Amino acid sequence: MIFSIRFFVCAIGVFGLGITTWAQQKSPIKRPNIVLIVADDMNWDTPGCFGGAAPDITPHIDRLAAEGIRFEHAYVNIAVCTPSRSVMLTGLYSQNNGAEGFQRIHPGTPTLPAILSEEGYLCGTIGKPLRQQDVFHWSVNYRWQGTGDENRWGRDPEVYRRFAKSFFQMAKVAQQPFFLMASSHDPHRPYGGGKADAPHFERKKSSRTYKPGEVKVPGFLPDIPDVRKEMAGYCTSTRRLDDMVGAILSELGKTKNVDDTIVVFLSDHGMSAPFAKTNCYVESTRTPLIIRWPKQIQKQQVDRDHMVSAIDLLPALLEAVDLPLPEKLDGRSFFPLLRGEKQSNRDAIFAQFHHIHGRNPYPMRSVITKDHAYIFNAWSNGKRTYRAEPMAGLTYRAMKRAGEKTSSLAKRVHHLEYRTVEEFYNLRKDPFCLENLLPNKQRGTAPKSSKEALEMLRKKLRTWMVEYNDYALEAFDHRDSPEALERFMKDYTERLGKEIEAMKPYEEAKRYRF
Repeated sequence: MIFSIRFFVCAIGVFGLGITTWAQQKSPIKRPNIVLIVADDMNWDTPGCFGGAAPDITPHIDRLAAEGIRFEHAYVNIAVCTPSRSVMLTGLYSQNNGAEGFQRIHPGTPTLPAILSEEGYLCGTIGKPLRQQDVFHWSVNYRWQGTGDENRWGRDPEVYRRFAKSFFQMAKVAQQPFFLMASSHDPHRPYGGGKADAPHFERKKSSRTYKPGEVKVPGFLPDIPDVRKEMAGYCTSTRRLDDMVGAILSELGKTKNVDDTIVVFLSDHGMSAPFAKTNCYVESTRTPLIIRWPKQIQKQQVDRDHMVSAIDLLPALLEAVDLPLPEKLDGRSFFPLLRGEKQSNRDAIFAQFHHIHGRNPYPMRSVITKDHAYIFNAWSNGKRTYRAEPMAGLTYRAMKRAGEKTSSLAKRVHHLEYRTVEEFYNLRKDPFCLENLLPNKQRGTAPKSSKEALEMLRKKLRTWMVEYNDYALEAFDHRDSPEALERFMKDYTERLGKEIEAMKPYEEAKRYRF
């Protein structure tokens, strides 16, 4: 394990140096600690406390939920890792923080670790890399000893245990409050399995291996053999994620900081399967948000009423530790909900998808309430096909093969690949977004109630696009014009190409490729 340390001023004081400097400084303000644990590619209903994808799949996460509050209607804002985490740590939507895909955050943008660092926190990160030190200002970060594919690492709970133990000890010696962000690579592919033969492959055996017959297939996927096979590997990896959560919480428990530490757990987005990751559906963005704060949050609390969003995480945490909010902010604090209070205007969330590395963009927008979901697909023209990482596994291929014999499944696969410009779903009757309700020649006329709900969501989305400077606003306003949408796609694709090209010198200088 290698630690990269930016600064550790407090430790200098402890070891007898910089005494004159300390004499000129005010004593540090005691503030709550924060531990933020983020799963990679895990569906919201996978943990046992949210329904469970397999028996006894997440005992440590379930215990965490029992000791605090879990949110039944929490969402992230973009279903791909780097942009999703960038939203969490900036409180800004991707078009405003700069990370629409695998891109850097705009220089000078306030971030949660940078803000906390300036206020005397020791800030550390381990796991999925966020190496933009110029905006994050991590005090300590974990550096993998290998090179290349990040999927080779982050899958050993003991690595997280050792880092957490050392990090908590450093904070104790320095007498600083701390912020630890632990980002697992599980249950991102490759699924399951034990240690690999490749050098520096940090992958250890999960504490439980699941078989296809033990798992629960999500309702948005068909229950066929290869889907079950892939789900078994996914569940095995999820159990290893839970092992990691247990390791960190165990080390925290050995300190005297449990009561003074806010622990937050969530996933960066839905699982890597068709209609989840890299999309804007409910299963794409819904996340299993859990927050524990002993003596501040009552145990065994469940919020089933309010819709909260990852865009709101930064302001909520800053309010919890009594720090001012940045001037530029898209999110708003949900701190009152942690105290059991009601909060108005929490009846909808907004999600986006743009692109991965600037190639083949698929700009999508959605507005989701507890009753309905509306999705705008600017890229869909009946000819352009959707291709993304969730289609690389067994599930998509199994669906494709099964569609050759089952017309309903063939229709489902065709919709995955081509979409329509607009989609609309009644979540009360169709929680997995299986049947698009938008009227057309084949479906006939929609009921009056559906039309009213559809227009309401369209208006909500447009209002959001205006307020937060969404570049796709003009395309949305001309969604009935194929020519206008094609012009938008051409211009957007050209802009992305220039942005990705302009980022190369930064990547070379930092020895890091997004």
